[in-house]
Amino acid sequence: MSDSLVTIVGSSYFEPLSVLLEKLEKHDNGNSSAVQSGYYVNGFASSICILAVVCLESYVMRVRYINKAGQKEINKTSVPVYLKNLYQDFPFEDELFEMHILRDVLAHNHLWEVSHSWDDEGRIIVDSIDKKSSGDNKYQQYVDPVANVTKKLRLNISPIRVGGGDAISVVKAMWNILIFLEKKSRNQCYVSHLSAIHKGKNTKFGEIVGLPETCT
Repeated sequence: MSDSLVTIVGSSYFEPLSVLLEKLEKHDNGNSSAVQSGYYVNGFASSICILAVVCLESYVMRVRYINKAGQKEINKTSVPVYLKNLYQDFPFEDELFEMHILRDVLAHNHLWEVSHSWDDEGRIIVDSIDKKSSGDNKYQQYVDPVANVTKKLRLNISPIRVGGGDAISVVKAMWNILIFLEKKSRNQCYVSHLSAIHKGKNTKFGEIVGLPETCT
């Protein structure tokens, strides 16, 4: 007797994402500065952002497989472009590009040089910011160069500024995209039933991030 298995890891990421979200909430006291978020907050938030994008890409690989994408599409077509080509009504193209920009910023540790000083009350004042790494075309299109955040989700693109708000925005965007794919076909993506242990309770993942099981 023989069998086959397609190596999609996606569903295995929800439990660690839940753990990281719980850790983040424990340490996120809102005390980030104009230069950086807290030591623990930055670490947990950055990990969540990277893992959420990896989780999404795992499911999209299954979508490609189920929809019989050719080898060229799998290897060369980016996730946002592929999903928009597959579904003309796909509404999250901008969010996807911005999530991938943040993933690249963190995974490749884009470099910034930040000059700062302190005021009389000990608060940090940013004097100048000099980006030492260059971005690709999507970076130029989706990032506000004055505010140094992405244009739609307002994600921080300085690695040490990434914090709780960025992590929650990325996870919610990931979940909405997965639910969109599920509504198209549960055969390619089925996530609404998934749960994880969060704060000692087995909880639907959508409830963990404050979103319903289905999105409109």
